[in-house]
Amino acid sequence: MKSVVALMACHNRRDKTLASIAGYYACNLPETVTRTLVLVDDGSTDGTAEAVRAVFPDVIIEQGDGSLFWNRGMLRAWQRALPLAPDYVLWLNDDTLLYPHALDCLLETETRMRTESGQPCIVVGSTDNEAGELSYGGSVAISPINQLKRRNVQPGNAPIPVSTMNGNCVLVPRLVYERIGLLDNVYRHAMGDNDYGFRAHKAGIPIWLMPGFAGRCNNDNNVTGSYNDPSLPLRTRWKKITSPKGLPPQPWRVMCSRYAGPAWPLVWLRPYIKLIFSPLLRGMSTSSGKSA
Repeated sequence: MKSVVALMACHNRRDKTLASIAGYYACNLPETVTRTLVLVDDGSTDGTAEAVRAVFPDVIIEQGDGSLFWNRGMLRAWQRALPLAPDYVLWLNDDTLLYPHALDCLLETETRMRTESGQPCIVVGSTDNEAGELSYGGSVAISPINQLKRRNVQPGNAPIPVSTMNGNCVLVPRLVYERIGLLDNVYRHAMGDNDYGFRAHKAGIPIWLMPGFAGRCNNDNNVTGSYNDPSLPLRTRWKKITSPKGLPPQPWRVMCSRYAGPAWPLVWLRPYIKLIFSPLLRGMSTSSGKSA
């Protein structure tokens, strides 16, 4: 028997979390594979944990205090899953709805590519939005120096090699995480998934994009209301960019120092400098337009 343990972190998205868990348990699987799910409820106040217990009593629930966010929540879930010694862990976002074939295809892709290459590999499941367009998945570096410069890869009819990935739907075999470890605690919310992919790539562990889409997940990276929103006051934008869900300086510094090449300090500082001077540049552009 093979075992899969899905890892999920959530915060105040009860209905989406329930739907995502339901999608996971509805996936087709051979009788030779068992599945479990570990959920870290990071301080939800909307009754998420209680609802999950009522509908899915077999789900293992860990409680957070609201300070974990995605990466540390997923790390907590992974640590909780380790005593179960799963053959695979599946990173699964709480807003990702898996298609019925997803788990079967992820496992089949891992088995096929491991057999062909003779080594374990990570398999990424791409997600699409309501329009059927790619929302999250794998990416490849477009610069030999700065690995942070990447382009997203559309899934095809066969497995495609990628450099790293988003963490919405990712299958990680035990042979991989025993070799390179778990998610890095230095990251609180974002960047931990990309970092894990880069670490695997550096260690010579292949990362493959599963054929087709694994599930549905709408892209929530909207400019409106974010630190990139020019309509917001500078003070508000600065608070947002330095928050855990923005581009917090210390984790971003670690990311840049590891993967942005010799000029990483410039890459690290650029978003903050751009934000600080954006009102001035916008004013100059407006003045230039009026004078013309």
